Amino acid sequence: DTPLAERFVARTTAGMSRVSSFAVSVNESGRTSRTQTAPGVVARTHRANRFNSHRVGTRPKRKFVVSRISGPPVSGSVSDAEELELITTVDAPASTSKAGSCAEVVLPSRRVMLAAPPALRLGKTMGALFSLGLVSGAGAEKPAQAATPQVPSISLTPLHKSGALTLHDPLVYNGLATADRTSLGLDGLLPVSVCLPSTEVLRAQAALDACTTQMQKYRLLISLQNTDETTFYTLLNEKTAELLPVLYTPTVGEACQQYGTLVQRPSGLTVSLNDLGKVAKLLANWPHETIKIAVITDGERILGLGDQGANGMGISAGKSMVYAACGLQPHWLLPIQVDIGTENEVLLNDPLYVGDRRRRERGAKYDQLLEELVEALRTRYGRNTIIHWEDFAPRNAFRVLQKFRSAPISAVTYNDDIQGTAAVTVAGTLASVRLLKGELRSQRVLFFGAGQANCGAANLLVLAMMDSEPELTMQEARARIWLVDSKGLVYQNRPEDKLKGLSSDKAPFAVDLGTLGGSQSFDKNDLAQIVKASRCTVLVGAAAIPKAFTKSVITQMASQNKNPVIFALSNPTSKAECTAFEAYEWSGGRAIFASGTKFDDLTVKGVGLRAPGFANNAFIFPGIALGSLAVGATKVTDKMFLAAAVTLAALVTEEQLQKGAVYPPTSTIKESAVFVGAGVAAAAVDEGVAREGVCGSGFISSTGAKVPSLDGGGADDTCTNWEACVRDFAKTCL
Repeated sequence: DTPLAERFVARTTAGMSRVSSFAVSVNESGRTSRTQTAPGVVARTHRANRFNSHRVGTRPKRKFVVSRISGPPVSGSVSDAEELELITTVDAPASTSKAGSCAEVVLPSRRVMLAAPPALRLGKTMGALFSLGLVSGAGAEKPAQAATPQVPSISLTPLHKSGALTLHDPLVYNGLATADRTSLGLDGLLPVSVCLPSTEVLRAQAALDACTTQMQKYRLLISLQNTDETTFYTLLNEKTAELLPVLYTPTVGEACQQYGTLVQRPSGLTVSLNDLGKVAKLLANWPHETIKIAVITDGERILGLGDQGANGMGISAGKSMVYAACGLQPHWLLPIQVDIGTENEVLLNDPLYVGDRRRRERGAKYDQLLEELVEALRTRYGRNTIIHWEDFAPRNAFRVLQKFRSAPISAVTYNDDIQGTAAVTVAGTLASVRLLKGELRSQRVLFFGAGQANCGAANLLVLAMMDSEPELTMQEARARIWLVDSKGLVYQNRPEDKLKGLSSDKAPFAVDLGTLGGSQSFDKNDLAQIVKASRCTVLVGAAAIPKAFTKSVITQMASQNKNPVIFALSNPTSKAECTAFEAYEWSGGRAIFASGTKFDDLTVKGVGLRAPGFANNAFIFPGIALGSLAVGATKVTDKMFLAAAVTLAALVTEEQLQKGAVYPPTSTIKESAVFVGAGVAAAAVDEGVAREGVCGSGFISSTGAKVPSLDGGGADDTCTNWEACVRDFAKTCL
């Protein structure tokens, strides 16, 4: 039969009280095991608001005998050394054919539920440790129709040691706001003063204010995350707009470059070629059992900084922090660095480099490691675990995405550099069209840089044009898009492409020079001349070539457009194609400008206040994940990314448009994720990739909960309010 307890779930019910964590071992036939298939498990508690516990079936009650660490066993209730009342009951299995059972422990202002759906560890504790001893079954009447099997004993022992070791557990330690000091053995190990958690947040903010550089702030925040997660995530939630530029772009690029000098590094999982054949065993070391999103990088193309090897962990951790800032639970997120070497000579010769000192693997072992990693993730965390690819070089980015999203693997996966950048670029273009009061089909878009970001954006823009104008053919839409790569303008029969030909992602956008008539004689490597020849209305840069948008380029854009749209998307700031000031100055204040790194608002002479747009993927990928998870999507489609772009563009208010802003302010990024998620959820249903019956009559099968706003209501009992759907789903299920 299934062991008495395979899942340990806990939640608090009053005030700031905390719930203990225990190691739960089930003993049968005198043996104790801690594997998933054997009768024993190790389980830990969640934070109070992260889950919904539930029982499995209805089974007859049994009385329990409770033994303390010291003293004789007693039944019913007992007061322990901390004067906590303990009442214990258990549901026994009704028969050997019924799997699972349930035990419940009730304490003053605390409620602990043990249930038996298959699970291993559920995350680390957020509260104090209780000293509970052996809990064993006592005799009870058996059902007349069947013999009740013997109930195995359960040993409850503290998972976290008390005393000084508690000070090093970031999920328990909360500075001077740490609860239950006596039971944790912290008396004398902390100053006498006791404060509220909000005071610890103020303390952290004061420490940040004392820093003089962004990198100093980054080091301090990573240290805080490693020591006191409660304060870290509270601060991140309250100061999102202020902290994103520190934990994410642009500072995260500098952090990757200085990764070897970090004494405290962001947590994550590193998988190397040395782990081939044992990745599942490696993954078992990660403490959380509730992972929903794995953010994976191989570090070959970090932002615009190139190959950073194992130092790329900084970007996976940074993306995970953005997810958390947008409302997804931290224990859902797993940053992963795939260390397969580096071609960066500086790193290979740096004694402080943290990675494997070897040249990058370019052969079959590279694919084998990724395949094994993805399979291990989906085996442990579920087949619909989201695989988020980040900062892979173009040689692998498209190929890896296509491989893992297609059969036979068919993972729920996306590449943020390809698809996230595409969606945020299209969103900015759509908002710009609103500002210009024009039509999308009449825009001519020139992409400077033909890597994964701009090629992804070009393809999604074609989809957007065809969606807005159904009579428009794909060929007609592509004819409105031009690409510039390292060899200049991408055009048909380009001499430089005779040997190898154009790559499959660039070829559809190769310009037919014959359609230009007599205007073919221009320098195909001069961006200003290409701007003139293409008559482009939108110029998008993602080539990581700083200052590529020169005065001549921007003045040409301004001469052929009343309000030229200029997006300098390369990160970090040092790689931007131009600054906001340059775009406004050289266009006479008429440019509609956005960048991958946020620039401050500017007052332009004769124009007034201008608000540069923040064209960052952070507005896209959290909503993609939230919407996909809310509907149990089995795939993330291009139409779902288009829905994210359309939704994001719609969130820009008329007031913001009048200031030239084509993206919402970063202060609204968490709220934006909900609306973007709603658009994604609706698109998933339209695409037929949502879980069958999702939101039908407001019932969520994973918890048995019923959400009032998910009332069906549509002609086919589908949800009629996806914003309420995602919001209520997050409240009920996350």
